[in-house]
Amino acid sequence: ITNIEDNSPLPFASVTLKNYPIGTLSNENGEFDFYIPISKQIDTIQVSFIGFKNYEIPIASNLNDLIIKLQPSNEVLDEVVLSELSPLEYIKKARENIDKNYQQDPFQTIAYYREKLIENNQTISKREGVFKTQYTATVDTSKNQHQLLLYKPTQNLQNFKFMRKWIDKRIEKGTKKAKKKAKKKGEIFEDDFDFDRDMNMGGPETIINVADIRNGSSNNNFLNPKHFKKYEYSFGDEKYFNGEVLVTIHYKALKKIESIKDQGTILISKDDYAIALIEGSGVLTVPVLAKPLIFLAGLSISNPKFRNTVSYQKYKDKWYPKLFRWDATISLKKSHVFSENEHADLKIGQVFFINQLEYISTTIPKEKRFDSSKNMKEQVYNDLNISWEGMNVIKD
Repeated sequence: ITNIEDNSPLPFASVTLKNYPIGTLSNENGEFDFYIPISKQIDTIQVSFIGFKNYEIPIASNLNDLIIKLQPSNEVLDEVVLSELSPLEYIKKARENIDKNYQQDPFQTIAYYREKLIENNQTISKREGVFKTQYTATVDTSKNQHQLLLYKPTQNLQNFKFMRKWIDKRIEKGTKKAKKKAKKKGEIFEDDFDFDRDMNMGGPETIINVADIRNGSSNNNFLNPKHFKKYEYSFGDEKYFNGEVLVTIHYKALKKIESIKDQGTILISKDDYAIALIEGSGVLTVPVLAKPLIFLAGLSISNPKFRNTVSYQKYKDKWYPKLFRWDATISLKKSHVFSENEHADLKIGQVFFINQLEYISTTIPKEKRFDSSKNMKEQVYNDLNISWEGMNVIKD
């Protein structure tokens, strides 16, 4: 999927069926695969990207090796009406209308999840999964429930190299201590700890909690009333997306808030004040309490940056989540007196992309609920009998 004017790829363009909420997204290079169930193959594919005209093609057409060129939307309104609302007032209106715009009753999704850790351009950890998620009603204080349907680790990964000798020494020391303790108690010691395997980003709940707009947006500082005075808000150009006129609001933190200084863009529907997209980036600050410990360890941290994308889809007059994405980069340096210093450029990323949503929501049995503290591969309960071949994933 490219921009017709300069052939540049359009990352994270939406590819969906026109009449049913099944779809996929393009990757950073504009590439995508789209699996369409046989029962839905009388529909039409719709490709959309904010600021561009929609592209439609019947499924009956030849769909192999498509090159889709999207036309920028240069439409203007027939009548220019100056808004009486300020950028901040638009945000306040969006908050006031959350209950009306977003599904408040329970609903269910099937989503693709991926987490990655890259060290010096080498993939250290990568896990992919397909989750069934029950989004609880907003009046319900219980958490969303997840069930892991499919799991796929990546083979032949590289070992984490930064401070490897120190890590191995700590593991060996911990193993010896655990063995001695188990022997003293007459227990059998099972040495199943693996540093590389057990790196844990917390699973889908961590990224959804940051982005779920239905919770009042309390996890986003720029949408939190107590932080409004700490941000600068301004208008950008209006955008068009699936027939919606979207107001662009830029936000920028005037100072650090809870170790974060961020900026970004919020797109709000001019029709119903729904937030359709949030794209942000910023700098993470090392907490003051941690700095002395880092200094004593001879460790320095620089350029800790992050970016995130949260998008929503409108279906039958309600807005539902579509994509939650979070990435971070950080540079580490370990100083040594008598040997060469160690360096590591780390890239960390999570993506949770909803393939399919359903109105009918069923509670996930407790024994099948995903627990982020446990190993992913031991928690697969594929009672829907789905396969990777029938899933839409974001291509590498």
